[in-house]
Amino acid sequence: MKKMNRFIAPPLQFEVLEHDRVIAKVKLDYINQTVDVWQDDKVEPVFLPFPGKTKVLVGDVLDYFESRCVPRTRHHIDKILQSLGLQEYVPTDIVKKTHGVLYDDYVWIRFSGEELKCTDVHPRYASEQGVPANLR
Repeated sequence: MKKMNRFIAPPLQFEVLEHDRVIAKVKLDYINQTVDVWQDDKVEPVFLPFPGKTKVLVGDVLDYFESRCVPRTRHHIDKILQSLGLQEYVPTDIVKKTHGVLYDDYVWIRFSGEELKCTDVHPRYASEQGVPANLR
């Protein structure tokens, strides 16, 4: 049996949502270095992960993840990472914890196997909907 390198991640599948509307679906295959993307052409490009791109590369996905993270240069980044249970700044790991939620918009990321709604991951949206903190 062929031994797989433990540092090579399995394919990563996720959806990008704006509120609870799926606006993009992505399948990233690290081994073959391929990315399959569907983006809703009815959505304003500002919300899409790869607006105007016809060919998306693995690096583009990693750059997108980093754009949905707290900046590397943030004061006390080590404490922020520690609060997420992380020891180093790896955008993919951060986004898996935070779902890429930013306060400025309602775009977020749902990974394969998750059954989450915007109210589950976005504190601003939940508070605007009147969802009590103890029920989020």
